[in-house]
Amino acid sequence: MKTAVQLRSGSVVRCELVCGDPASTASGALGPVALFGPDEVVAYAIQTSSGRRLFVFRTLAVDDSWAARVPGVHPRVRLLVHSRSAMRVRAMQRLLGYIAKRALCPSHLSDAFYVRVSHALGGRTDQARLRLLLRRELTRSNGPSASTVTAGRW
Repeated sequence: MKTAVQLRSGSVVRCELVCGDPASTASGALGPVALFGPDEVVAYAIQTSSGRRLFVFRTLAVDDSWAARVPGVHPRVRLLVHSRSAMRVRAMQRLLGYIAKRALCPSHLSDAFYVRVSHALGGRTDQARLRLLLRRELTRSNGPSASTVTAGRW
């Protein structure tokens, strides 16, 4: 099953992918639609007059009635992070940029990692704390060495 993510670049509502590689795109009535396969991690930002929101979710293989509804996304997904404040959205975008810069696949990181990041974003945190969570995740999953993650700056 494919998950459809609505992309918009209008003046009132703007929806864009922050992270995620769609399998394909299609045209829709409101703009392009990105299509993702199951078990992909996607970061999706929505900008309105009331502010910016960032959703990080994992796509599902089947529609689950217990899964979360995200605006502009069909069907429901497993919501991992939902940031509402400008500071937390920027922090999450920097973390996702750091993950991409290190050539790590966000879909290979566990859901528990994203839940820990969401919890850390809920309080007063800095980028060093988020990097530490990533380093711990990589050592748990036997991914790239922790020293490759700490080299470089945000």
